Amino acid sequence: MITELQKIAPLVSRQFPAFYQEEGENFIQFIKAYYEWMDDQAGKGPLYKVRNLLETNDIDEAAEAYLEHFLTKYMRGIPRSVLSNKRLLQKHILDVYRAKGSIEGLKLLFKLLYNVEAQIYLPQENMLIASGGVWVSNKYFEVEDRDSNYSYNNKTVTGTTSGATAYVTNAAKIYLGTQVAHIFYLNDIKDGPTGQPFQIGEYLVYDGLDISEATLIKGSAISATAVDSTENHALSDILSTANATGEGLKFSVSTIKDPERSKGYITFKIINGGYGYALDSNISIANGTSTTGTGASFKIGRLANTTNFTYNTNLIGPMASVLIGATTYGANLNSANSQSVIANALTNNTVVIGTISELTAVTSGDHNYNGDLSIRVYESRVTGYGYKDSSGNIWGNNAVITGTLSTGNGVVDTVRLYNSGFGYNTQGEELEFTNNSNGQCIATLSINIGAVGTEEGNWLDTRGFLNSDMYLTDSYYYQNFSYEVQIEKSLDKYIDILKQVMHPVGNEVFGRPVIIDSTVLNPSIKTETVTAT
Repeated sequence: MITELQKIAPLVSRQFPAFYQEEGENFIQFIKAYYEWMDDQAGKGPLYKVRNLLETNDIDEAAEAYLEHFLTKYMRGIPRSVLSNKRLLQKHILDVYRAKGSIEGLKLLFKLLYNVEAQIYLPQENMLIASGGVWVSNKYFEVEDRDSNYSYNNKTVTGTTSGATAYVTNAAKIYLGTQVAHIFYLNDIKDGPTGQPFQIGEYLVYDGLDISEATLIKGSAISATAVDSTENHALSDILSTANATGEGLKFSVSTIKDPERSKGYITFKIINGGYGYALDSNISIANGTSTTGTGASFKIGRLANTTNFTYNTNLIGPMASVLIGATTYGANLNSANSQSVIANALTNNTVVIGTISELTAVTSGDHNYNGDLSIRVYESRVTGYGYKDSSGNIWGNNAVITGTLSTGNGVVDTVRLYNSGFGYNTQGEELEFTNNSNGQCIATLSINIGAVGTEEGNWLDTRGFLNSDMYLTDSYYYQNFSYEVQIEKSLDKYIDILKQVMHPVGNEVFGRPVIIDSTVLNPSIKTETVTAT
C-alpha cells in the first residue's frame, strides 16, 4: 500500500530490541544504510519509485529514465536527435502505428517529429484514366404548388403510398415563361420496405408535417418511345423539343433502325413555309411517283410571323335566270338594299395566318412506298385575294413541302433520357423533337412519366479527358503506388526514419522541399522539386 511515509531509514534503529543497540550496532547501521539506498530521493531508490507510481503513470510527469525505456521499447528506429517533444510522441505513438500507410499517419509523424505541417501529394490523382471521370446528375421531384413547399428544405421525406424515402436538399421554383414548376432536389433516394419506388400522385410527408399541408408528386419524363422519325439522325445526337408547356426536355439517340427495315418510309420536309397559311389549311397528299403505299400524312403544327387576316364569307356565284328572292347570300346581304354600304352588308371572319414552321402528327405510312409523294398545302380563304410574296407567288399557295422516299438511313429506333426538363407531366404525350446537330431532322416521341426526374449531368473531374491536364502513367512517379512528402526539409534528412517507421512496403516515396521566403512581410511559399527513392 502507498502511504504518506516518505523515508524508512530514520526509523530503523527503533525497530530493534535494546540489546541490539549495545551488541549489534554494526548490524543496525547496515540495515539503515540499506533503507537509505531504498529511499534514494534522486529517483533511483526502489521505495521512492513505488511511492511515486501515481506520478509515473502520467507520461507528462514520468522521470527521464522511463522515457528512455519507452523509446527503446516502443519507438525503435526513431533517432533521439529529431524528437521535438518526446513525451508528446510517446503519448501518440499508438496513433502513429495505427495510421501507418495512410496520408493522415504520415502527417502525424512529421508533426510529432519536427512540429511541421506536412503536405502529402499522390501523383495518381493527376493520372489519366480511361473512362475514369466521375459523372453526376441531379435527381428531383416535380410537385404541385403548395404554400408548404419551402418547409421541405433539408427534410427526409416519405411517400405515403410507396414508403420510399429521400432527403430534400433544396426546394426551388423554375420559371417556364408564364408558368412555374415547383422542384425538390434530392439525395439518398431509397425504395420503400416492399421495394416499391416513389409513385406519381402520392403525397410526400416528413416528421411534424400536417398531412393537410402535404404536396404530391406530379411526375417527370423518364423515357420515351420513338413514334416516327426522319432520316439522317446519328447515334448520340441530342433531340430537344420547344413544346410550350415545358422546358429543357432532351433525349439522345441510342439506336438507329436497320436501313433494310426502314425502307418504304416517307419523310416530310419543309422546303419553303410560304405565307398566308392557317393551322387548319387544306393539305393534299397524292402518290406522285409512288405506285404503292398508303397512310403517310401530317398536319401543320406551328406558324411563324403570324398576323390576323380578315376574309369575307359571302359566296356569290353565277345568277343567270335565278330569281333574286330565291338566293341566299347571308343574313346581312339578303336584307341589304340599294342604299346599303357594301362593306356593312358583307359578313367577315378573322383567321390567324403565317408561315408554316413546323409539322406535327407526322406518320410515314405503311412503309410500302416505292417513290416520292406529291404534296400541296392550300388556304382558300386567302388565295382569292391575290396577295403575292416577293417572288410573285400567291399567299396561301406558295409553300413547298416534300414527301420523299426514305432510304432507311439514320431513322431513330430508341432514345435515352438526357434531361427530364420541367413541366412535362402527361403520360403518353406525343411531342416533336428537333435534332440539335441537324435542324432538318425531326423525330416524334411518346413520353413516359415517372416520379423522379433527372437533370442533365456534368463531370466532377477531368481524369478521363484526353485533352485534360492529366499525365500518362510512367510506372515511376505517376503510378498508383507513389507519394510525395512536401515539408521544409529535404528528403535525405528524414528518409531513413520514414522508411523504418511509416513508409508502406512496395511504395515509392518522393520529396519536395518547401522553402519559405522570409524577405517579405507576408511569407510566400516556394517549392523546389527533389526526388529520391
